[in-house]
Amino acid sequence: MELPSIGKHCSDSTCSQLDFLPFTCQYCKQTFCQDHWRLEGHACPNSQDATLKDQRVPICPLCDKPVPVKKGEDPNLRMEQHISAGCPEPAATVSKPIYTNSCNVKGCKNRSAIPIVCQKCRLNYCLKHRLEGDHACASQQQTSAPGNKGRPNGNSSNGNNSSSGANESNWSSKAVNVARNARASAAAAAAQQRANANASSHGRHGGSSGKTEKDKCSIS
Repeated sequence: MELPSIGKHCSDSTCSQLDFLPFTCQYCKQTFCQDHWRLEGHACPNSQDATLKDQRVPICPLCDKPVPVKKGEDPNLRMEQHISAGCPEPAATVSKPIYTNSCNVKGCKNRSAIPIVCQKCRLNYCLKHRLEGDHACASQQQTSAPGNKGRPNGNSSNGNNSSSGANESNWSSKAVNVARNARASAAAAAAQQRANANASSHGRHGGSSGKTEKDKCSIS
């Protein structure tokens, strides 16, 4: 039992077979069965267009390499020119590099797809050296050069640091000496007070002993 609602009939006049999985020719846009779907199978009226679209690169029988043929050019003529020229190598297409922006830092080989230009020195750098401090920007060197004239150099700063350190050490030694002198004077004053106290106590004892001797003499 056939199902005419499913599938399509072959467009070839000598076939008209019902095919459930028909083929559609991409040049004449007609449907065909498995036996007539090729161009030569159904005598496609647009076979000339198919020949122009289906271009294949011929292979040289001598060097066994492909011979490029331009659109509309006779492949036989192109093959004859190739063989008469001694089978030269086909011209290779050279693609332009994508990363053409090289870094201007000496020794850096990094490249970037887009330019990264410093706003001060107007040179191109990579992502690693895009900051002014990373590529020793010339503008920083120019701005720092005039300021160095009025300011002391590194040696003088070191000398100032050493002199300030010496002053601090002298001040600390003076403070220690003052503290020692204060302690010595305090100790001397305390010793003097003790000596005075002892002398006064001895004087009182001597006076009392003299009075007792006088009393004894008077009694006798």
